[in-house]
Amino acid sequence: MQGMKRVTLLFCVLFAAGGLSAQTARALVTQARKENDPAVRIRLLTQAVKKAPKLATAWHYRADAYRMTGNYKQALSDYTRALRLTPEEPFRYYARALAYMDARQYAQAEADLSKAISLKKNYPDFYLSRAKANMSLEKYNAAVADYKQYLARREKTPSVALGLAQAYFESYHYPEAEAELTRLIQQSPGEAEAYFWLGRIYQNTNRPDEAVSFFSKALNRADDYAPAYRYRASVFKDMGELEASAQDYGKLIALEPQAIFYNRRGLVYEEMGELDKALADYNKTIELAPKWPIGYTNRGYIYLKQRKYLQARKEFEKAIDLDDSLPTPYINLAGVYWLQKKDKRNVYRNLEKALKRGFRDFDALYDADRKGWMFQGINKTAEFRAVMYHD
Repeated sequence: MQGMKRVTLLFCVLFAAGGLSAQTARALVTQARKENDPAVRIRLLTQAVKKAPKLATAWHYRADAYRMTGNYKQALSDYTRALRLTPEEPFRYYARALAYMDARQYAQAEADLSKAISLKKNYPDFYLSRAKANMSLEKYNAAVADYKQYLARREKTPSVALGLAQAYFESYHYPEAEAELTRLIQQSPGEAEAYFWLGRIYQNTNRPDEAVSFFSKALNRADDYAPAYRYRASVFKDMGELEASAQDYGKLIALEPQAIFYNRRGLVYEEMGELDKALADYNKTIELAPKWPIGYTNRGYIYLKQRKYLQARKEFEKAIDLDDSLPTPYINLAGVYWLQKKDKRNVYRNLEKALKRGFRDFDALYDADRKGWMFQGINKTAEFRAVMYHD
């Protein structure tokens, strides 16, 4: 009897201690939520989870604090701990989904948002966030459906209208995208992005003059809007307005000095016949992206045009070393062997390698304004045709 009393007393003491720990942990959570500094929050909530490891709110709020600091790995870990304790709580899945979005883990975010929706179907923000996740996953029709679900429950804001228009655009529903953007411009005429996306629609539907007009309208509203320079430069190039294209790429490079944009301006300069400027841009391309084979391929092509055969060959071989799956360096290398040495064996050997890697633009090898200038003479022979067209 005496022993039973001791056990009962011990149980009561432990129970009371556990209750006190949980009570203290909740007090720490309350205190942490009043703090603005996420580091202080983390410190307080760490004490809370140590005192009450089954207190889901402590794990959840610590995850929020870690997310504020950009520590997404720890935030995701804490959200997962909270979900293990409360697996039917939709807003915990939503919170973890937002952390996955921050960490660019969009498939995991989409899965969590779908789970949240299954638990609480009428909460609109779940659909809006899943629409954004689906956009990042290139599931554009699914994004359209989610935007519609959101709009069935909430008013359309300019940012949501723009998101829906982009989803329509990416899923090739151009009339719907155009209608959405036109309405948006009527409501918010200063919205540069709306003009930009209309420009994209007109570019993709072979209306270049209108595309240029709307890209220009976007830039009139935001002269540092880099995407508008990028796509207007591309339209100008397709229209043969090479000087205007080069100028736009220059403005784009001033805003975003990336290798791909130097490379594209180099292609424009090359088409203009300004080989020294093209070479300078390809040099910059390689400086910024030394493991990108395209820069070496294009620089080699300039050297080939300048009849610097040894330098050209080194560039094409470097491109092949970096990625031997690309057909163009082999085509250009074949051109080196023909122009420098009239070496048929190596011409055909490299052409066959290009064919094995998917080269099918045969007309280019007969067109003197394209690649045909490299193969003048040999491309008139039956032997050359047999190599190119054998099945």
